[in-house]
Amino acid sequence: MARIWHRAFRDYFSIRRLWLFPLLAGFCWFLTLTILLIRWLAVGRPRYPEQFNPYVPFISDIAAHQFKPVFIVGCAATGVTFFGTVFAVHHVRYSPQFYRLTDDAPWRQMTSLIALVAGLAAAISLVFLSIFDTDDAHVRHRHLLMGTFGGLFVSAVTTTAVWWDQIWGPTVFVGLRKWCLFNTFLVLCQFGCGLAFVVLMYDGYYKSSGILEWCLTYLGSFWLMSFVGYTMFREGEEPRIENEDERQPLLV
Repeated sequence: MARIWHRAFRDYFSIRRLWLFPLLAGFCWFLTLTILLIRWLAVGRPRYPEQFNPYVPFISDIAAHQFKPVFIVGCAATGVTFFGTVFAVHHVRYSPQFYRLTDDAPWRQMTSLIALVAGLAAAISLVFLSIFDTDDAHVRHRHLLMGTFGGLFVSAVTTTAVWWDQIWGPTVFVGLRKWCLFNTFLVLCQFGCGLAFVVLMYDGYYKSSGILEWCLTYLGSFWLMSFVGYTMFREGEEPRIENEDERQPLLV
């Protein structure tokens, strides 16, 4: 059962630029949200015919009526780079050219595979979510929205579980703990924000829930970009395990 990940995904490519995936994923999603928000504000904050929230439109409401091509392109770019991000974050852990944990616990490697499948499901759902908008295909859009958030949730939880040893473990790679802590903090913030959004929306606090939805999605862009710290190839350095007397080169 050892080397499960390494047997499935060998280093047939350079891993020195894998950090571009989380950077591009976060940037594409942040830019997509900002364009939609600025457009809505610029045209006088209109209320759309099928808008459920009377105060603050959901992202899907704006995307269904204004700048839909921008939303489709943004979601497609985010979906592709998000899947690349999930792959990159787990691949560097087991790659002999990076952290070299090829013989990591089998349950972690299987969990990484689950995270990858969940990330793929979320990415595909996000792309189709942008095509089948809430105005023309409301039911299908809602199902795809559930698929997107479900895949994101599973991917985030499993990724956090895999890298948890770098937060509380006895041996952690120098410089990595702060990124794992920051990433986990953002996961908790997103979970709390999402839970509050659902509770407030069903209790009739539409204005607050609408604001929280935008906060939740913007937090997602920073969560994606935080993975740069996991995947950055530190040229000219020798990342090592903390508290070791001898430096152990992990990059070749």
